[in-house]
Amino acid sequence: MKSIITAIAITALFTSSAFADGLADRINEARSYPNKTVETTDRQELCLKHQKLHEQMKEAGLADSSDD
Repeated sequence: MKSIITAIAITALFTSSAFADGLADRINEARSYPNKTVETTDRQELCLKHQKLHEQMKEAGLADSSDD
């Protein structure tokens, strides 16, 4: 009977320590990547930037790849 209680106690000890290690890993990972944000741009805004870049390329005399 004592061996069963000892086995249960050891199992509980290892289970709780494994859970704590997993939790510590998640906490450390969250600290190492604090600013995980992605900037999203509006489609119209992106299209306007693209058009402006094409205009600047034409003014600079660079060839446009779609004019072949």
